[in-house]
Amino acid sequence: MTWGEGRSPRLGEPRRVGLSDLFSIEGPLGTTMFYGVTRYSLFSPGSHSWKTSRSGVFKTPEDYMQYLFSEKRLSLRAEMFFEKAVPALSAMAENHDYKHFVMYSELLPKRHQEILFAAAARYPFLVPVEWNDVVRGTGIEEVKPLIEQDLASKFDADAGVQPVAWFRLDDDDLLAVDYLTQLEVYRTLNHVGMAISFGLGLTAYRGEHELVNLREFYHPKSAQGMAFVSAFDPRQRSLSIVTPGPHHGVDQVMPTILDSREHMFFQVRHGDQDSTLNETPHERVAASLARLDRLPAVRSADISAEKWPSLIEDIVRGEPVPHEHSAPGAEPLRLTQETAITFPLNSAVKAGLVEFEFEYESASRLQGGFAVVSYQLHGVEDIDPEELGLRHSSTYGLSRQAWSKSAHGVVRQSFLLPEGVSISGITLRGKNRQPADVFIRLRQPRVVAVHAAD
Repeated sequence: MTWGEGRSPRLGEPRRVGLSDLFSIEGPLGTTMFYGVTRYSLFSPGSHSWKTSRSGVFKTPEDYMQYLFSEKRLSLRAEMFFEKAVPALSAMAENHDYKHFVMYSELLPKRHQEILFAAAARYPFLVPVEWNDVVRGTGIEEVKPLIEQDLASKFDADAGVQPVAWFRLDDDDLLAVDYLTQLEVYRTLNHVGMAISFGLGLTAYRGEHELVNLREFYHPKSAQGMAFVSAFDPRQRSLSIVTPGPHHGVDQVMPTILDSREHMFFQVRHGDQDSTLNETPHERVAASLARLDRLPAVRSADISAEKWPSLIEDIVRGEPVPHEHSAPGAEPLRLTQETAITFPLNSAVKAGLVEFEFEYESASRLQGGFAVVSYQLHGVEDIDPEELGLRHSSTYGLSRQAWSKSAHGVVRQSFLLPEGVSISGITLRGKNRQPADVFIRLRQPRVVAVHAAD
């Protein structure tokens, strides 16, 4: 029985797992030295994720399962994993011996099991693995017998100890197409027992048809792209794995290499993030957007399109267009204390992500707050401005400060309109405590439709 026929290896029944099942459609075996594992909407009521969430919105396993297997959530994961993440993994597999285990539950709705099997048939490096018991952590411990079988078939007993690199990938995150090329540097015997954290990445919020609010995300020891080097002993036919524990404390368990020279992961933010289950739908979206505002804003021109072939069109589509006052070739505007530029918006718009952005350049480094952005909102009389990430003053109304200590860059502000609130305009004003030689290039402000959680 092969998973290509609509079933997958059952780790709970090891006697039914054979190498012919795992590799029958691949042809000649290579020497696979990289392994990835993804817990694909895995129903595991005894896991850490369940223990965390049951104190909040889920009181019973049935509640948890209903959320986990809701069609809206699964459709989002299927699109992000199979249409965005897997094509990047496929590019890696073309240049490296690599296999990726996708753990799923037998309770996963049939339609989504079929999507998984179809992807595995198209991408032979994907190996669906049915798992219905508690997962102890990353999932690597559970698929370890399959990795050992794979490696034992490729190395003679006298081949010597082999370094093997493995990593975990969540089903709504992506890795750069050169991830394994960068990881290969650390797949040595000298690095056995160590973790590798690629600490620099990108993040953006998923709109209905685009990725908006692109930011650089420096997150050392993040779960995205964290890898580990283990040793395989052909004589013992065993792979030694040190359980890393929570990713943010991995350096307290094992030596950890931090490499943040390039963008190596992409975290897609959305309104159905599993890590924010204890919040209301609006709070989940608003909190995600607020976290983005604290990160450096970047544009598609600032990143390598070759690293993100499955995302770059969505990123470009999600960028605001230049304003008519700062079209290509036009003289940029000077920002002084007399500057007050107002952008009218359609007041009928009552839902979505409000986004305002401009570039700035100064002859010298700025000293902090150099401009104020005021938002003309309606229906907010009973709402605390802090819930919107704004301040209220008699001079500027509902506003947020534009702040920097650099000589040039991008300011991007965003927040989510609550239900019943509309916006009619945005005004940019200069401040008199900054140099007068700050020039700006504006982007048309807008309200972007976003996927909200149920």
